Amino acid sequence: MSEIKRDRKHKRPKYSLEFKQDAARLVLEKGYGQHQAAAHLGIS
Repeated sequence: MSEIKRDRKHKRPKYSLEFKQDAARLVLEKGYGQHQAAAHLGIS
């Protein structure tokens, strides 16, 4: 089997708990779609 190597140049950003809670609130309480919430938070 071949080994999968991760590209270390493109690390996933780490988001704070508060940021994640805000994102969840937009979707669950305000009815935003996933893409709308991402755009609102400036991550898309």
